[in-house]
This record gives sequence, structure tokens and C-alpha cells, in this order.
Amino acid sequence: MTVPGPAVGARAILDAATALFAESGFDGASVAAIAEKAGVCKANVFHHFPSKEDLYFAVLEAVTAAHADYTEDLYRAPGSSADKVHKLLEFQIRDMLDNPSAARLLLRQVSEVGHARVHQLSQTIFQRNFTAVVNIFDQGRQRGEFHSSVDPGAAAMLLCGATQCFFNCREVLREFRASTDLEKPEAYVRRVAALILKGVLRVGGPPPSV
Repeated sequence: MTVPGPAVGARAILDAATALFAESGFDGASVAAIAEKAGVCKANVFHHFPSKEDLYFAVLEAVTAAHADYTEDLYRAPGSSADKVHKLLEFQIRDMLDNPSAARLLLRQVSEVGHARVHQLSQTIFQRNFTAVVNIFDQGRQRGEFHSSVDPGAAAMLLCGATQCFFNCREVLREFRASTDLEKPEAYVRRVAALILKGVLRVGGPPPSV
């Protein structure tokens, strides 16, 4: 059974709110501006979303749902954990490039504490997504595919940071000769996934100090 998405009017409001929240943040984007961009009246916004906070929460849920669903499905799917890490990195890069307003909104939210209630709501949503990524690495460790010393949380942060770096820096990478085509998504995914999975120490080299 297919779960119905939001009504047409609500979808237009969510799209408008995503763009304006990404551009101006929670405090900077007014409900009136969101209504105007969506082509509806302000009362119509409150018909679908009781408050501005509820609208923001709905936006965050909408822009993170695909990532959470994909990662949780990937965790349950058969296949090696190394392949799952590669697929997850590929998905994250593609999703950010396909939905730049959503990506900018999420980057803004994780870097700005801002409104206390909004921060609390966003943490609830981000927890699901981060836990899903952590579980991928923990699964590889539990299976013995990854080294027992691997910290799944740190590995998840490394992967998420790599996707954010690409989204923010891909244009600059075009100017760096040493980047060797890293501005191309497929090259970036391949090389960064290999780096996350294999590390930089040569086999038999000195162990890192911790």
C-alpha cells in the first residue's frame, strides 16, 4: 500500500518553505513570504501547519526522509558493508546535488543553534539519520568485515563530512590542479569511499598513536 504524500497545497508550501528557510533561516523566513512564494494566503499555510515551528519541522522531515529510508533499507539489505558504504556515499552526493535547497537548509541547521525549540525538533530528526549511518559501520564491525577498533560514530561523521565538503567545495576544486577530477561526483565517491574503507597507512606501517 502506497502512503499518500502531502496535498498539492501543502506540497507547494513545503517547497516554498524549504527554499526560504535555506536562504534566510528559521527566523529570517516569514510565514507571509512563504505564503507568497507558494501562491497561497497566509491563512492557508496555518490551515496545513498550525505554527511556523510545525512547518519547519515538516520541512526537515520531508528533506531528510529519503536519506533515512534509503540508509535503513540499505542496512537491512544483503551485501557487503563496504559496498553499502560506497552506495551510501553515492546516494548522499546525488541527493545533495539533486536537491540543493534542501542541502543548504540542512547545512544551515547543523551549523546554527538558533531558536531553542527548532533546535530541539531538528535534533530529533537528525538523530534518526545519523543513527542509520552509524548502524551501517557497526554492522561491518560486528560481521568482522571492518576492523574491531573502528568507531562507527566517528566513521559516520567522516562520511557525512565528506559529502558536505563536496557540496560546499566542488566549484573550488575545479581550480585546483592537485584535485585530479575530484569535482566530478563519480570520481569523488570512488576515491573517498576507498579512503574511508582502506585508510592512508600502508600495510605493515607503524600503527597510529591514540
